[in-house]
Amino acid sequence: MSPTTVYLIAAAVGYLIGSISFARLVFARLRPGQAPDLIRTPTMDGQAELVSHAIGATNVMIAFGPRWGMLVTILDALKAFLPTLALLLMFPDAHYHLVCAAFVLAGHLWPVWYRFSGGGGNSSILGLMLAISPLGLLVTHAGGMLIGRFFPMFAFLGGVALTIPWFAVRDGLLSPEVAFALVITAFYVIAELPEARQMKDLKKQGHELDIRHVMSMMKKSAATGKPEGKD
Repeated sequence: MSPTTVYLIAAAVGYLIGSISFARLVFARLRPGQAPDLIRTPTMDGQAELVSHAIGATNVMIAFGPRWGMLVTILDALKAFLPTLALLLMFPDAHYHLVCAAFVLAGHLWPVWYRFSGGGGNSSILGLMLAISPLGLLVTHAGGMLIGRFFPMFAFLGGVALTIPWFAVRDGLLSPEVAFALVITAFYVIAELPEARQMKDLKKQGHELDIRHVMSMMKKSAATGKPEGKD
């Protein structure tokens, strides 16, 4: 089997695995026949809202509580971690695992089974980084958290983008790992464009997002162990 064939198989398998939406499976199990709840962030004046069409662990946590949300987080991380690690161990001198990991993320963001409307990608990135560079995962996510202290809306994006300098220092500027980091960062940014356009339009209209709203719902769900709005 030629290396090109293996790369194509790694890409296809990664994409199909990534396309499995555990969040949607949980909604289908607990609320059969009903569409998953979307995350809606209101503006400070309450006159408009930003609607995220991503369906992932956060949606599940808000709807059904922290246990279900954590389950989806773990499963989304594992679907990236396991195939990436398997290829890394099987072919340590090749880069099949990088291709597989990138396409797992692509499948998660744009799943073929759900009309290419997927999740946010944070849990999957955690899983693939854990397989490729555990220390890098800690460094980049710590950096993302630091960025989030000053610019909350860019915390997750910052953590993803920091994989580029991390791999540049670890493996070299022209390494396949840096190319991989550029690809996953581009995927993440492209997936965020619909929400970014909404934010731009809301700002033009004079609205300011209440960015603490979703966090407060998550904290309430975690503290009570119950879905938002349930007593």
